[in-house]
Formats: sequence, C-alpha cells, structure tokens
Amino acid sequence: MNRHRIGNVFLVLLIGTGYFFFVRCTGAGIPCLFRYFFQVQCPGCGVTHMLLALSEGRLEEAFASNQAVFCTAPFLLWLAVRSLWAYVTDRTVRWHGAEKSGMVLELVVLLIFGVWRNLW
Repeated sequence: MNRHRIGNVFLVLLIGTGYFFFVRCTGAGIPCLFRYFFQVQCPGCGVTHMLLALSEGRLEEAFASNQAVFCTAPFLLWLAVRSLWAYVTDRTVRWHGAEKSGMVLELVVLLIFGVWRNLW
C-alpha cells in the first residue's frame, strides 16, 4: 500500500468531515454554481442536505432532497470504495461489464432527473 496515497485519502476524508460539521453547525454551505448561473437545479443539488438528513435518520427528508442520488447511493458508494482501494494500492481499476453498464445507466438517470426536477 502506498502510505502517501493513504494520507491523501485521510486528508480528503478529514476535509469532508470538517465541511459536514461546518454546514451542520452554521447552515452555510458551498452554493451550486450551476444553480447560481442558470437558475435551475443541477442533478446534484440537494446532496449536502440529503447527507445531513441521513445523518439524523430523517429518511423521507433525505429522499426528498435528491431522489436520484438517494436511490443510487449504494452503487455510487461501491464505485467510490473500489476506486479508493485501487488508488491506495497503486493499481488500475478494471471495471466489470455490470459496473460499466451501471455507470452509463447512472449518467442517463442523472440527466433525466436533472431535466425532470426542473420541469415539475
């Protein structure tokens, strides 16, 4: 395992945890630039609120914040864990057919969701 890369992962997790507690305590987060410039919600809008609601066990509120990411979170978590493992072990990720298909499906779902949430 590459200790430098493990340190990088730890640093990113530390920054993410710090951001989580900052938003939780202050209510202020990084604004969505897509929403700021185009006045519509991007497919990722609401993810921070979803994570905050999940951390407090409010599943309905988490689902309402971003339905697409909420429903596909296990798959996204799987991809993140595989990618991080390959990164810290200095290996190349070799995605399987189902994972590749899932990534394409994820992109399609997010694109459709991004359009749908702004029309209704």
